[in-house]
Amino acid sequence: MAIGKEIGEFSLKSISTSYSEEGGSVQVNLDGTATSYGSVLGTMTFRGEPGAKSGLLTWRGQGFLENGDTVTGAGEGAWEEIGKHKWRTRMIVTTSDGRCHASDGHLDLKTRTLSGKMLEWS
Repeated sequence: MAIGKEIGEFSLKSISTSYSEEGGSVQVNLDGTATSYGSVLGTMTFRGEPGAKSGLLTWRGQGFLENGDTVTGAGEGAWEEIGKHKWRTRMIVTTSDGRCHASDGHLDLKTRTLSGKMLEWS
């Protein structure tokens, strides 16, 4: 598989966060927009022991298109700390309409924003 050209952008804001009692995961609910998907709602789950500098992540979300249709998406990937209160997220997302793309994002924990690029994946 190869990453290709940029096909869009996304900008999301955290609306809530849940921590597991076992300490191995954090769920962040996000709300925003993404190119070709309109308004987007979703949950990103970060996995890693408390204090970890990297780990795995998953995404489950839904886009609400301008024409009234909806598209669901599921992603798998990894996160890593890249600075003070900043994480990089990278994953592959497949959608219910048959599309697949790579996602390269930056999560700013202080401002609770996740933004980045969507890239061709083939």
